[in-house]
Amino acid sequence: VSYVRELKPRKNTWRIEVRVIRLWKNYNRESGNTIEMVFVDKEGTKIHASVGEQLIKKFEDDLTKGNAMVIQLFKVYDAIGDYRTSTHPYKIGFFHTTFVTKADDFPRAVPEKHFVD
Repeated sequence: VSYVRELKPRKNTWRIEVRVIRLWKNYNRESGNTIEMVFVDKEGTKIHASVGEQLIKKFEDDLTKGNAMVIQLFKVYDAIGDYRTSTHPYKIGFFHTTFVTKADDFPRAVPEKHFVD
């Protein structure tokens, strides 16, 4: 299991353990409907994640604010744009092959990190 701070592009076999601390549905002309989330890991490091329109039905029942999960096999790409939900330089994107399972031993409280990475 990797920490969020270790995530970098060009590897799709990452496995992380995170809690969903924000979750909302979004629509824009370019990407259509999406599920947008902010994950936090055990160290308190946050990262933005997106589920594209074609994958919403596959993942929406597994993704709930407050849930702790193990996420595997996803893409990591540059976080661009003016609206940023974390200071992390990258975002997570779900594939059709992404695995989401419950994380049983995730701590209830994680360190608060503000403006630090």
